[in-house]
Amino acid sequence: MRAPGPFELGPASSLGGSVAVERSGELVVVWDVGSDRTAVCLIRLGGRRCSHVTLLRPLLRDSTFGVPEVFAPSPQHVVVLQDTCCDSAPAGGDLLYSSSDGGRSFSAPVRVGTLSVSAATLIGRRIAFTAADDGTGPQVESIPVTPSGPPASIATARRKPAFAVAIGQYLGGVLIGSDFLGASTTTTYAEYAPAGSDFNASASYHPVAAFPGEHLLAMSGDALLTVQSGGNRNAVLLRIFTGRGFGPAHVVPHDRGGGPQWFTVFQDPGLRVHVFSERALFRGYHLIEESTSTGTRWSLLTDLGDAIHSIVFDAGLDRRGRGLVLGTDPAWAYPVP
Repeated sequence: MRAPGPFELGPASSLGGSVAVERSGELVVVWDVGSDRTAVCLIRLGGRRCSHVTLLRPLLRDSTFGVPEVFAPSPQHVVVLQDTCCDSAPAGGDLLYSSSDGGRSFSAPVRVGTLSVSAATLIGRRIAFTAADDGTGPQVESIPVTPSGPPASIATARRKPAFAVAIGQYLGGVLIGSDFLGASTTTTYAEYAPAGSDFNASASYHPVAAFPGEHLLAMSGDALLTVQSGGNRNAVLLRIFTGRGFGPAHVVPHDRGGGPQWFTVFQDPGLRVHVFSERALFRGYHLIEESTSTGTRWSLLTDLGDAIHSIVFDAGLDRRGRGLVLGTDPAWAYPVP
């Protein structure tokens, strides 16, 4: 299947951005521009340009860092989480901008802590986020979508340095993934804090998985994506969380192994898992989508178009699997029909 193909949104400087789908069906897309602005672009589902753009600026002329994250927790309510640096304010450089008109305008940001932002997820009325390349271990901070300031503490889910990180959720609880590059192999780990626990307390998190010989690629909802490393094994693997651990590994189809290729995963509100990959399956490097509900049966491939512009992607999809994938070098939008 062939999609309409990508279109350019504008210059980008962040290594990644994010996409949210409002209940109206409008898409909210965010990415960083330069070192001091975050672009918020509204796109109608099926549209091919921004219908409205707002530029958010950090406090006190700070610089933007990390990956800006956007969520739409309720009708017309849009929030943007952005890591900034470095004015040394006690409440930290993590900022949460809020909009009450669907992302068209934003109030002054609230400082919500010092943990960098590499990945985030919305769980009900709370946002949980984590930071990559953390020598302390995979740390998690949780804030309400209407915060007054930072939490009193943040959690350390596991006392081992975290290189790549990802965050997901299961039945109202937080799933945190990370990998550690050891002397002989890389291991992907996962911890879980169930619903009702304090997501900012280290004691809430319990180990649920360790996969030696696998690099962490991405996580969304209860879906975990890893890639084998070492020897002749380099399959990309999908696993689904069960509440106690992860189910069996399913090899992502059509992976030739080796060579440049990049992946991400997104679980839509209907719980279908969509794997997006930049691979040379067609004419040059195109962005490919394939989806599954269980990992045992997969959809046909959808060609989303030329993806040579980016190696980092983020998706936002509605319950029917329609939406957008964002690449950021520059900002390119890939419609998902």
